[in-house]
Amino acid sequence: MTILKRHWAGQELRVTDQPLFGRFRLEILGQYEEIVVHISNRNEIEIHSHGGEMVVSAIESTLIQSGACSVSWQEFFCGGETQRELALRLLPFAPTEYTTQILLDQYNGALDREYAEIEKLKNETLKQQRFNRLKENAKIGKHLVNPFRVVLAGASNAGKSSLFNTILGFQRSIVNVIAGTTRDVVSYQTALDGFPVTFYDTAGFRETQLELELQGIERSRQSIAHADLLVWVIDLTVPETEQPLVPNIKNIVLCYNKIDLIDSNNSGNWEKQNVSEKRITVSAATGQGIETLLEQIIRRLVPNPPKLLEAVPL
Repeated sequence: MTILKRHWAGQELRVTDQPLFGRFRLEILGQYEEIVVHISNRNEIEIHSHGGEMVVSAIESTLIQSGACSVSWQEFFCGGETQRELALRLLPFAPTEYTTQILLDQYNGALDREYAEIEKLKNETLKQQRFNRLKENAKIGKHLVNPFRVVLAGASNAGKSSLFNTILGFQRSIVNVIAGTTRDVVSYQTALDGFPVTFYDTAGFRETQLELELQGIERSRQSIAHADLLVWVIDLTVPETEQPLVPNIKNIVLCYNKIDLIDSNNSGNWEKQNVSEKRITVSAATGQGIETLLEQIIRRLVPNPPKLLEAVPL
């Protein structure tokens, strides 16, 4: 309640069975949003706002900046349940056969068996190795229902939307030679190696004074901040000095696009250089290198997939 009070203007916040009406200041946008809150006890507050992902996202971001913690609805409703109960609750929402099998293994006691086997070990080094593996699998456990977020970003007209469409296999984003065509974040959920993945096509980064395009660039920054993996798309036909700086973050794959437009005498050198630097060279137009890019993406997201019957903490 303390955090909410910092951004609240309206009826006195108190525990009551009645709805409370007021306004919530969105720090990111610098404006107020009309909301209704319900406070059933001091530890649980419901906030109801107008529809639209941007409003909900702005409210959530403001609360997080003030010290709140964001959890998925699955984590909220499943808190305190055993591993088997949680697996059973999540099973109907598993989007792929592979994640369904992992959840079934957990429902059938995979984690309990792993703990029992670890307890029997006398060697502390082996114990630690088994615990480290559980920690590694716990990261995967968060994405058996909730997809990994893979964001395509980079300069305007670098071919992000074309790459996005090529990965999905159909035209989800509008493509145009005019820079700045993408103004909003476009997303689509698919699967890679049995894991749910949502790809995000974002507005390109460039110097502009257009208010609508500036809003699109800001949304791109927000998407990057929440990404599990960033695919930074670089246009091979544009000099490096004219490209925006590559973000200095760990969870990034550098994707050099438009290799089909590079002189054939030099394309081989580009490919050798980028492979040696663990960078991917592709052509969204011809599909060259797309399979290699997708392999790199899933290996970065899931370096060591769980085996059949293996424990995966949820």
